[in-house]
Amino acid sequence: MYRAPRHRDRSGELDLDSLMDILSCLVGVMLFLVIYTVLELGSASYEARVPVVRAIPSGSYPVVVLAEEGTVRAVDVRGPMGRLLSGVEIVPARDVPLFVEQANARPVSDGWFDYSLSFDERFAQFGDPLGTLSLEIVERPGVVGDSLHQLDRSSRYAALLADLDPDEHWIAFEVDSASVVEFRRARDMAIADGFTVQWTPIEIEFPFTHRIAGGSEMDLLRSKDDQGDGEPDA
Repeated sequence: MYRAPRHRDRSGELDLDSLMDILSCLVGVMLFLVIYTVLELGSASYEARVPVVRAIPSGSYPVVVLAEEGTVRAVDVRGPMGRLLSGVEIVPARDVPLFVEQANARPVSDGWFDYSLSFDERFAQFGDPLGTLSLEIVERPGVVGDSLHQLDRSSRYAALLADLDPDEHWIAFEVDSASVVEFRRARDMAIADGFTVQWTPIEIEFPFTHRIAGGSEMDLLRSKDDQGDGEPDA
């Protein structure tokens, strides 16, 4: 018995051939754009500035630069120390209080800080003196460091760099979390002038105490290179 073939009703089916054609064209256009972009990037030239870390010059002296509270200030204690310790070689412990009093009678300052000496008098178990002689660093009232928009070749920081020799000095940055941008600007200026730079994160508070000497004899023997003329370095 012969049965006539049935014809399926395709009127409700979706024809995807046109959609596939469109997708194929889009993929081709995207591939063309990717290849064109790669070729353009390959032919472009770029200038990358990467800070180069140099070794610290042998025998050089570190100059501390504070990048804190959104400003940059230098703490170069050589000049103030030279004035406060002028003419001193060795001071016996019993004479240190008088020496400190006489030294502090001469006000010593630079562009940002006031400096003075302090002596913490202590004694060991059997009466031997163990006092500590320190340098006290205090912020000058109303004086702030160079802000970001001030850090150019006319700034006090730039004047400091101009007075230093890259072969004899290197810049030790101490940076707080609020002054990273200012540090980067100051660092780039120092590197451009040929200085070796290093940095450490800090949270500093003033007055700041820097220990000079201690023990039964205040050995304050200094080389001629360390004896500054007391003029501001910043």
